[in-house]
Amino acid sequence: MEARTLLTSAYAIPVVGLLVLAGLFSNARPALADCPLPPGLTPPEDPRVTARQVEDGSASLMDFVLAVKDHPELGQVSASLHRMLHLGCLFRQEGGPYRSGSTYLIQLTPDGRLSAHAKNMSLSGRLLDPLVYGAILQALGINPADLTDRAAALAAFAAAVAGDGGPFNVPDVPGASGYAAAIVSPSFQTPIVLLAGFDLNESHVVEEVIDYGDPTITARDVVDRETLKAFVTQAGERFREISQSGDPAAFYKARNAMRDPNGPWRHGSVYLYILDLTSNIITFHGAFPDRFELRPLIATVRDVVTGELILPQVIEAAKSNPEGGFVEYYFDDPTDDTDSADIPKVGYAREFTGELILGGRQVPLHFIIGSGFYGSAPVVSTGPRTEVEVTVLGDAVEGLTVEFSRSTSGRGADYAWRAFTDANGQASLTIPGARVSGIYKARARNAAGETVGQWHSIPLNRNRRQVLRLTLGGGARVVRSQPLASAKPLASAGGLAPGAPNPFNNSTLITYRLSSPGAMKLVIYNIMGQPVRTLVDETRGAGTYQVEWDARDEGGALLSTGVYIAHLSHPGGGQSQRLLYLK
Repeated sequence: MEARTLLTSAYAIPVVGLLVLAGLFSNARPALADCPLPPGLTPPEDPRVTARQVEDGSASLMDFVLAVKDHPELGQVSASLHRMLHLGCLFRQEGGPYRSGSTYLIQLTPDGRLSAHAKNMSLSGRLLDPLVYGAILQALGINPADLTDRAAALAAFAAAVAGDGGPFNVPDVPGASGYAAAIVSPSFQTPIVLLAGFDLNESHVVEEVIDYGDPTITARDVVDRETLKAFVTQAGERFREISQSGDPAAFYKARNAMRDPNGPWRHGSVYLYILDLTSNIITFHGAFPDRFELRPLIATVRDVVTGELILPQVIEAAKSNPEGGFVEYYFDDPTDDTDSADIPKVGYAREFTGELILGGRQVPLHFIIGSGFYGSAPVVSTGPRTEVEVTVLGDAVEGLTVEFSRSTSGRGADYAWRAFTDANGQASLTIPGARVSGIYKARARNAAGETVGQWHSIPLNRNRRQVLRLTLGGGARVVRSQPLASAKPLASAGGLAPGAPNPFNNSTLITYRLSSPGAMKLVIYNIMGQPVRTLVDETRGAGTYQVEWDARDEGGALLSTGVYIAHLSHPGGGQSQRLLYLK
């Protein structure tokens, strides 16, 4: 429960500043060159005392904190967004003048919330233990009782700013010691408390009652593009509404709510991120704040298949339509077991504008909010879904890309689900989602990307396995439809296991399972859908098999670096898997 309320509305902390300060630091260790100087600004001088000097014993914590407090650039930190971002980037750099080893800066708002933590960004927005914050206020010469009245609080912080601060220590709370000083932004009259030497961790913050809102689609509900779009849209509207409220406490609580893995805004690999288009940085990341918050867009992660930066693609998708847009990329996060470079992540992002209320002032708000989920996986989902078996009839039906799109009146086709046909024109795919039932359209494309077949008005129903016959001339027929409960699941009919290693640079071992004997074929295709190597083409008994592929074609020539598709066709259906070959 909430421990207290101190100045939750007495100070209108600039929300533009909060967007940055709450995401100011990271545990990453970027090079100093990662902080490019914004146009029109001169390079700031290093403080007269650096964190490195504290670490080597040639200066004290007091010397360091007061040097930062007196730095001529810091007084302008809330006056210029670009200057704030640049200085914030410098603050978080390990080995730089503001952070070295165990010496780094922590910033607090007047009500005792963490607005910046160099060592643990996931704590930003949390409320400090009242006992610990009381000791910090005493070190500043402030009586906590004065903070319930705006006029008295302004006078108390003004006196603290005029002084040198002091050391604090809470004997009964392990690690709760350090040096504190206060500054006030001349532009917004906003007090900021600077701390150093404080190993602030989870034990020093308190739990609060957080209003999660009442989203109609939660992160757990995101199973397809429709639910992803609804999830992101309502998150953006909520974030904009809270930002316009001018209540810093509500703003911080919203960030904490969106990070909570047990709340409605984060579940597994589904989480939110916010990109500020004024500063072109990531201001919020629901899953990995230490790694991504306050990172320039150009310095973030790349698609592991194409090598392209992901966030510029996200921005382009968001700007493509007033209602936002989708983007697909391959992202393998080693800290998240739910992420996989074998499975494309489908992202959706939307651009929002509005106004921030800052102490009676209105400041333009311009941001993109996005999220994503993993699409077709090698193992078929056990959640709500439709399993589709397709046979394409006609000439040259091997190696076609068969794609399905929900057919919605007034909207263009969005071919989100796809599979590759085998030599018999057969392919299998799964369309997940609680709202999968409806009318679909489909198309088939050849290796050159040309559309060679199109079909309309295909009825698909939730939790059923449906067998389709599609002729290249345009005919479509549902041959069989049965409940999944009575149908043989696609996954149990055999299939591919993830290739190992993947990505690979010499060879990869492909494992597949057959649940019943019969003819099977394992073919490697290039990204254009052209077959480059047949690894297996024979009748085999039920069991698990392995075959090694050395990135060579049928003639034994070594293929070029890129993405290849391993497609297995067997008595139970077909399955595809992407492989990334890196020389």
